[in-house]
Amino acid sequence: MVASTWQQIRSMNRFRQGLLRLRANWVYVLQAGLAAGLSYWVGLNVFGHAEPFFAPMATVIVLSTTGGERFRRSVELVLGVSLGVGMGDLLISVVGPGTWQIAVAVSASIALGMLVDKGVLVANQASFAAVLIATILPPGTSGGFDRMIDALTGGVVGLIVIGLFPQSPLKMGRKEIAKILGLTSEVQFRVAAALKTADAAALAAALTDARGSQAGINNMIAATKFGKETVTVSPLLWHQRSRIKSMIRVLNPVDNAMRDTRVLTRKALVLTEDHETASPKQIELIEGLAGVTARLSDLYYGKGEVNESREIPELVATLREISGAADLSVAEGSGLSGHAVLAQTRSLCVDLMQICGQSRRSAIEALVPIAASPAAVEELWNDGE
Repeated sequence: MVASTWQQIRSMNRFRQGLLRLRANWVYVLQAGLAAGLSYWVGLNVFGHAEPFFAPMATVIVLSTTGGERFRRSVELVLGVSLGVGMGDLLISVVGPGTWQIAVAVSASIALGMLVDKGVLVANQASFAAVLIATILPPGTSGGFDRMIDALTGGVVGLIVIGLFPQSPLKMGRKEIAKILGLTSEVQFRVAAALKTADAAALAAALTDARGSQAGINNMIAATKFGKETVTVSPLLWHQRSRIKSMIRVLNPVDNAMRDTRVLTRKALVLTEDHETASPKQIELIEGLAGVTARLSDLYYGKGEVNESREIPELVATLREISGAADLSVAEGSGLSGHAVLAQTRSLCVDLMQICGQSRRSAIEALVPIAASPAAVEELWNDGE
């Protein structure tokens, strides 16, 4: 009975996850269906090909590409399929089908793909298409180079559909930024809690989770590049170019915030293992930074009634307060690790203020001076540095 109930719960969870995936990718579903049908119609009615099989196939290949440099990789895929189809038709029609003929066709297609483009996608797709021609669709089942034209047609139609019916260029990038900020905030809260109880095991676990963030950072960068490329190729989205630039501008500060949080966690672990304690003020500052980071994550997720024009100034004011309190007295009485934790706290203030739109120079100026002769820094807002 228990096993049956557990299976039902798992099935319901999978169904909900499937609905979430469908909701997140409904634009792609419509793009693929529309482009596949349109490319087949073009091959059938415009070029007069009896079975323009490769037109919708090339279209689906183009639309299935994801991540950064989508447009360029789509072009590479289309070029590779077209070259492979053409080379396969040419060679197999001359030497006939067979084992060694397939080997020759694949090698020739890969070589041609390498000559045309330095990327591996062109060569790989050329070889796949050549195998398809040599086995499933040998020459004589269609009109010679008609299939090469169909592949080009499908690719071009796919690229046009991407431009005319684009996915949201901001949603994916903001979501990935929110994920990284959410993890950063979680680790910061865990560091503060572990320092209160000198829990080295909890700090080690938090450090492990922080070190596993690189894949998420890579996803964040790829999603933002995808958004930039979508805006570039779609005239309908050109009005969002300034918003994409703003999103790209925060990538380095978000990355730095995660990296500085990793170092903060490592230094806190060393401090605890050395049987030293962080001051209550230091823990309070880390908790304050964790709260700001969590609010930034919610802002990028678009949760609730978060208003960016109201939220950002409030966060900047909070960060200025934390920056003004992060002086040497916070680490007084602690060893080198305690001062290292303070240094990372100050670095995180700068990272988070940059995410809020402050320039690096103005963020550094907000820090309480700890040097005898601190550098004079001009106050600037969002100067793009």
